[in-house]
Amino acid sequence: MSAHRFFLTGLVPDGGPLPLTAEDAHHLRTVLRLAVGDEIVVVGTDGRAALVRLSVVGEQTEGEILAEIPAPVLPHVTLVQGICKGEKMDLVVRQATELGVERVVPLQSARGVVRLDDAKREARRERWQRIAAEASKQSQQVRVPVIAPVTDLVELEAALAEFTHTLVCWEEASGVGVGDALSDLGATTADAIAVIVGPEGGFSAEEVDTLVAWGATPVSLGETVLRTETAGTVASALVIYTLGGLGGAPRG
Repeated sequence: MSAHRFFLTGLVPDGGPLPLTAEDAHHLRTVLRLAVGDEIVVVGTDGRAALVRLSVVGEQTEGEILAEIPAPVLPHVTLVQGICKGEKMDLVVRQATELGVERVVPLQSARGVVRLDDAKREARRERWQRIAAEASKQSQQVRVPVIAPVTDLVELEAALAEFTHTLVCWEEASGVGVGDALSDLGATTADAIAVIVGPEGGFSAEEVDTLVAWGATPVSLGETVLRTETAGTVASALVIYTLGGLGGAPRG
């Protein structure tokens, strides 16, 4: 059984108290009932991970480092996901986290069914951030993806400027797949990649034209029509694998 994983609020210390959140400290002590001598994995805010043997469990938790855990290859992939109905967005966030995305940007677009006011936007973002944190622990990640505030297409333009390459998944794309598109773009593992997936109603041709004008490359996910929550997961997995995650070969 894998050791329980905890994300620290600071760096992994060489000694002294482990900077755990109050919630994680309570979970470790009261729910998991871990004790002195038990081993856990801790991940610092810099992504450094270590196997630690607990030496103090109480109001403060302390431990000694037994071994460093090598950092895996982590492509820098952001999923811009059209907001789904009901609990589908929860599923997208959970699965994208398990795959290793670095960030999820919830997107409200013209054909989207879900409409959130400002209060609901922040409440949903906080919920999705909690889901991402739990999924990161479960899947043994070395980072928790950031769940960005809900955005719309106009606000997305400025955000896309920080990415090396942007892909937009569209059912009417010319047939160029994710892997071929990344190869044509010369993408490497070190690049920051955004992959955009529309909501249940898909993107309009005008929205895709706008994204292309901003530098996005339209890509196809094949001949079948995927649900948006499936498309977000598949597109993320294809990009991450192509750039060296999920057992793929890194690109230099």
